Amino acid sequence: MDREMRIYEKLMRAGTSHVLRILDFMRDEEYTAIVTEFADGGDLQEHVRARESGLSVSEAKEIALELAKALKELHSYDVVHRDLKPQNVLALGGHWKLADFGISKSTSHVVTKKTFQQYGTLGYAAPEQVQGVEARPSADIYSFGKVLVFLLTGQTDADFVTYPAWRDLILRCIRFDPKERPEINKVIEDVENIPA
Repeated sequence: MDREMRIYEKLMRAGTSHVLRILDFMRDEEYTAIVTEFADGGDLQEHVRARESGLSVSEAKEIALELAKALKELHSYDVVHRDLKPQNVLALGGHWKLADFGISKSTSHVVTKKTFQQYGTLGYAAPEQVQGVEARPSADIYSFGKVLVFLLTGQTDADFVTYPAWRDLILRCIRFDPKERPEINKVIEDVENIPA
């Protein structure tokens, strides 16, 4: 809980625009309460599932850019989300914001199996997370690639993505070796260059 509170405290001071803003948090011996911006537009999973077979390329590109910029903000504050998935992307005022930092880590702290039991969501979490390795931004890049698949197809299997430019980016993001995944600035550039 102390680790989580340090993350929320850091984000509260950060003044982010693509990450759901933390306005306040309170804690006593029994309860912890976190006050955030009010996201009243539902989550990304609901949004995509309502369309059955994925979003249009233009809408997927718009959402992907917002999400990539959210990761850039997080990573600039040395925070790795570690549980990027459609349910943790919320609509607010016509924009999509990244939320839920319950298993986020600071890049300056090591994660081990003994001290950290949650590893992310099956289908989205990077394979190295289950090993209890040091938190790295490349894990979020992997999850971002899986979210791109979901935006376009409503699934997480990259084999269902038929758009060549999207498929190329996704396959680079979900490479098994974290060192081979692109950095977030390159991801943003590549998304911007994909035809809408």
